Amino acid sequence: MNEEEILVIFQPKNKTVKVSIGTDLVDAAEKADIIIPTPCGKIGKCGKCKIKITNIELPFTLQEEFWLTPDERESGIHLACQVKVEAPLVVEIISEEKAAETKILTYDLATDFDIDHHLEKKYVEFQAPDIENQIDDIENLEASALQDDHAVDLPLSIFQNLPTFLRKNDFHATIVLEGNRILSLESSDTSARLFGVAVDLGTTTIVGSLVNMYGGEILAIAARTNPQAKHGADVISRVKYATSEPGGLGKLQSSVVEAINEIIDELCEKSEVNCREIYELSLAGNTIMNHLFLGVSPQYIAEAPYIPAFRISQRFNATELGVTIQPRGSVVTLPNISGYVGGDIVGFILASSIHKAEKITLGIDIGTNGEIVLGNKDRLLCCSAAAGPAFEGGQISCGMRAAEGAIDKFAVGNDQVFYHVIGETDPRGICGTALVDAVAELLRVGVINETGRIVVEEAEKLPEWLREKIVSEDKKIAFNIAEPNKPEALPLQITQQDIRELQLGKGAIAAGIEILCKELNISTADIEEALIAGAFGSYLNKYNARTIGLIPNIPLERVKYVGNAASLGAKKFLLSKRERDEAEKIIRQTEYIELSSRLDFQEVFAEKMFFEKDAL
Repeated sequence: MNEEEILVIFQPKNKTVKVSIGTDLVDAAEKADIIIPTPCGKIGKCGKCKIKITNIELPFTLQEEFWLTPDERESGIHLACQVKVEAPLVVEIISEEKAAETKILTYDLATDFDIDHHLEKKYVEFQAPDIENQIDDIENLEASALQDDHAVDLPLSIFQNLPTFLRKNDFHATIVLEGNRILSLESSDTSARLFGVAVDLGTTTIVGSLVNMYGGEILAIAARTNPQAKHGADVISRVKYATSEPGGLGKLQSSVVEAINEIIDELCEKSEVNCREIYELSLAGNTIMNHLFLGVSPQYIAEAPYIPAFRISQRFNATELGVTIQPRGSVVTLPNISGYVGGDIVGFILASSIHKAEKITLGIDIGTNGEIVLGNKDRLLCCSAAAGPAFEGGQISCGMRAAEGAIDKFAVGNDQVFYHVIGETDPRGICGTALVDAVAELLRVGVINETGRIVVEEAEKLPEWLREKIVSEDKKIAFNIAEPNKPEALPLQITQQDIRELQLGKGAIAAGIEILCKELNISTADIEEALIAGAFGSYLNKYNARTIGLIPNIPLERVKYVGNAASLGAKKFLLSKRERDEAEKIIRQTEYIELSSRLDFQEVFAEKMFFEKDAL
């Protein structure tokens, strides 16, 4: 073994790797194809990367002293992001990120599509030249392909092989055209096979849809967790990684391109389509995701005045980006509205036609960044509210993503608590939707007051069974939501700090909505329709969301779920030139409001941190 390499063994899978001295344990695990969740970007601020060192004792960092209990430290539990490999290690994996277990939203409200794209396939019989008709091969191709006076745009590789190709195929071929640009010459009659892929590139998940470009039918859907998440759950962590880590931008780009290629492979396998029959890919992502996908530094989005490198749609050759569709096919991004409202929200607007609505319509995509759209055909506003990671389980003591073992629904009634666990297994943690449920329910029964405080002092007013679930020890106040099934396990709890994290997130979203209402000179009661998009929003209990003030206090019949609207927008964009023109109009029509520059934002935000009596 090389002197500079150290052996690390990962249990229970018994995977072994050799890494350089000083390698952090998260990177060592990745080398063993084990993804340890690091929502904070490996800076020790989330406590989610717990592992157990079983062969030696290591000192604890300050971050580990904060996040780990004395019992955990005594048993050899560490945070993987805080461990550098300085000696041979045997590591027991406690929490592994598994894409297959994660609950990913793939449905949308797609029905019929407007088919108006610029791709064309036709099977043609060329002229057979002879002594009397000495037509050259290029002229023959142009006459057969375009049947007019325009010259074809011919790639060099096709140009070089044209004489051989025509004669080998007896002057018959299928021509694939994008305008006057020839993408491919195919030897058999493949004119009925024309496919595209629409991708929703989210911060947390990636969803791809294989689309028949003739009729708009969705032939297959596949999804992955975004592999960039190991460098941070939020976009700002990834900007820091891209701009401060040597080669960071390239690593972020290549990892997401690789994930998209895996999705394409899965789509093709499900549908018996060859990847070379996919001639275009449309991509809807937030502005920073678009930059990282294209390998463009997002540095200046994170610095005032928050300027992106581009706003309009970008088109590149698939080969340039390493995307495994037809090599001469195109990859096209939806345009961005601003540095923090991107192509995914343009897709949302395109899918829901908010910009054409008569009604005053609110659109919300709730995540680490909550993007908000408000208005109608007369005036449309948008903003981005920094909600933080609480809605996705980040910075929550027992928080996790919506994966197997996550409590995703919670209720209180009949002198007991009820909850649902994804995968019908023992609970391992709580995801964002259940956190909203739990806080709403604890508000309703009086465990939490309007300020968000767990009522320890007034607990005697509560029924005994509820009082028993309130924990107050070692300066920690919490509510036990699930008791352990194993004697050595600890109960799952919602702590006072967890409630504060949720208040920060919901306060930011609610304040953003309030600011946009002020700008439109309306009240939240004037909102005639509210559309909730995205993975978190689509599984949200809207009654509980209204109870905690995450959505406005309006009649619930006005609140509708629209599924993965960004994905639907990407499909519309893929299939229609008119929709592409519409998307460019949207970025010019929509007014972006920068919340950080508003003098009234902090005041509104502080107010919205509280829970409203009227909503209970």
